[in-house]
Order: sequence, then C-alpha cells, then structure tokens
Amino acid sequence: MSHRKELVHHFFQVARTMTNNLNQRMAEFKLTHAQLAIIEFLLKKEDSSSLVDIAKYLNVEKSTVTRAVNQLIKNNYVLQVPSNDSRERRIVLSKTSYEIQSTVQQTKDDFENTAFNNISDEELDVTFQTLLKILNKLNGDEHKQHD
Repeated sequence: MSHRKELVHHFFQVARTMTNNLNQRMAEFKLTHAQLAIIEFLLKKEDSSSLVDIAKYLNVEKSTVTRAVNQLIKNNYVLQVPSNDSRERRIVLSKTSYEIQSTVQQTKDDFENTAFNNISDEELDVTFQTLLKILNKLNGDEHKQHD
C-alpha cells in the first residue's frame, strides 16, 4: 500500500473520534477514557496498584496517571491506600466503582457495538493483528504477543 501517510492520518482521526465519542458517553459518570482505562486495569488486577504500574500498563507518563487518579479520587472512584514504600502511591477501587461497573460496561459495550457494526470478526482480527504489530515495532518489542 502506497498510502502510508493517509493511513497514519486516518489512524489518528479514528483514535481521536473514538476517544471523543467514548468521553461523551462516559460524561454521565464523570469519567474519561483514560480514567476508565485505569478502572479497568484495577478491576483486572483485583488488588491495589501503584501509579508507576498503571503508567507502564497504559504506556503513558506517570504525571498523566497522577492527574487522572486525582480526578478519580475526587469523584470517589478510587481510594489511596497505605504503601510499605512512602515514595509509592497505591490505589484501589472504591465501592462506588463496583456499584457502577455493570452500567459503565454496558455503555462501553454499546459504544464498541456502534463502532464495529457491520465489520466482520475476520476484519477486526486482521486490524487488531496489524495494529499490534505496529505498536510492538514502535515499542521495540517486535516479537511480543498481546494477552
């Protein structure tokens, strides 16, 4: 394909559009896509996590995670918990996060169903594998598999 520049442009357009659309849908919960990603990480982990671990998982700067976590604390979605290391900040999900989890998940599922409507599983799989290949190359992990 000789349309690499167009592909990069469209990739960023899709990413921005998806982010904006998801943010609009999550506004009723006072959540952004970044905050939702942190909540989903904590749900999967089922334990407290450090901000450094979250930043590594999301592949973002710790300062970005700190801002998102501060807002999550303000909105009572996460709680800060004591750590053995005074330099480390650890958080857990609050009761509020668990209470809204199914409604938030349904909203996210609706968003994904809208975004991927009329796109076959095969097309999604090829897209996923291609994007994963690009991500791994950019991160220097060309042989890494995604979970």
